[in-house]
Amino acid sequence: MENETVETVETVEAVEKVEETKEFDINAVLENETFKKYMDSYADKRVSSAITKKDTEYKEKLAEADRKSKMTAEELQTTRETELAEREERIKKLELNASKTDLFKNKGYSLDLTDFVGGNTLEEIGVNAEKINTVIAALVEKQVTERLKTNSYTPPKGGSGTTGVTKEDFSKLGYKERVKLSLENPTLYKELSK
Repeated sequence: MENETVETVETVEAVEKVEETKEFDINAVLENETFKKYMDSYADKRVSSAITKKDTEYKEKLAEADRKSKMTAEELQTTRETELAEREERIKKLELNASKTDLFKNKGYSLDLTDFVGGNTLEEIGVNAEKINTVIAALVEKQVTERLKTNSYTPPKGGSGTTGVTKEDFSKLGYKERVKLSLENPTLYKELSK
């Protein structure tokens, strides 16, 4: 009880020093016994936690080494072969993923699709990539066709320029169609709007 009173008095004195100078005095806080005890306790907890973790890891390694020392030569050979097979499988997957990325780059496919195209060989991946690309192209074509049907603009046939729009046709176009034309072919738009 007396010890707590002393700590409280010291804390109050530190606060009063800060209030007197109207500045925050870090040294007063660092020299405060309560703060020092708290920091020591916190540091002890962190060290204890780290020691416990390392101790557990060390015991696991010892148990694994002990288990291996008791294995027969055949069991050790089987274990090594299994580990090598797993490593070789991981390497094959990495090589296949690298080849898949190269395939997508060469074909001009979006690399975002690599996660969605599977296969066990590069040929399978190529076929699957072609299928998904065909499906996407068909969906895009369908949406473009539907949009063209719902829009009132239909490009006129004949005339000058790459789009076949004449000055007469241009004057009949509505605002949306003129904006669309300006976005598609800015130079033709400038020519026709003169």
